[in-house]
This record gives sequence, structure tokens and C-alpha cells, in this order.
Amino acid sequence: MAGERIVRAEALHGGITAEMRRLTIGTRDGGTRDLVLRTFVNVEHAEDWLNREAGALTLLTGTGVSAPGLVAVDPTAAHCEYPSLLMTHLAGRTVLDDEGWETRVPLLARQLVAIHALCPDERPRDYVAWTTADTVVTPRAPTRRHGPRRST
Repeated sequence: MAGERIVRAEALHGGITAEMRRLTIGTRDGGTRDLVLRTFVNVEHAEDWLNREAGALTLLTGTGVSAPGLVAVDPTAAHCEYPSLLMTHLAGRTVLDDEGWETRVPLLARQLVAIHALCPDERPRDYVAWTTADTVVTPRAPTRRHGPRRST
């Protein structure tokens, strides 16, 4: 927005299809807010993927499902060096260990129920998997204290 500036940029980890950065924005009133910028440097499918993501984020607005808010999207790189999507940042952390799984599973289940209860006016396109479990490289997890990883 006018009068705002980027005061910090931090690379985020875990994006498979795009580079992810958390941008801390200095606001006009002296405060800050965090946004996330998804940038596709491999542009082959970027326009389709970004339009699809922007549509999903727009669909989830006001539904009670915890999802980032869409700030802006440039799927063809008309205004950015690469196709990009800017969204609000959701606080949280990546969890790769089993600690606390008993609490997380019911929370995830409630989110799935809320997502599947949505009745959009226009149905999104069918999901297409761009990878398989055989091709995904699992990030290195912290040392396990509780034995093998559980599947949830």
C-alpha cells in the first residue's frame, strides 16, 4: 500500500514449486505486518498454479477456514520479475516430529471438516497431483525421541 515499505525479507523453507519469502512491511502508523511472497522462477506452470491458488484463497475468505488472505497476484509477471503471489502471513511453525500429535490430529480433522463443508458457487477444478510420495524429498527432521514417525 502507499506509504508502506519492506523492512525485512526472510527466505522460508519448504516450498517445492516456488521460492517463498516472509516480508515484514513497515506501515504508515509505525507498526509492521508480515506478508508472504511466493515467486515462481520456473514459469512453465506458474500462471495456472497462481490463478488457481488466488481463486482458492479468495474462496476461503470469510469462511472460518484458517487460510492466508490474498493481497495481490501477478501470474504472468506483468509487474514482477517472475510470476508471484502475495498473501498474508499465518503465524505458526513447521512440525516434523511426533510431539503433540494427539493435540494436532483433532485440530487438523476439524479443519478438514470445515473445508469439505464449503459449498462454493463454482466448483474449483479437480485436483491434479504434480508429485508423488516416491518423488518427494522429506526435510530432515530433528532427532527423534519417540521412535518412528506416525502417519496422520
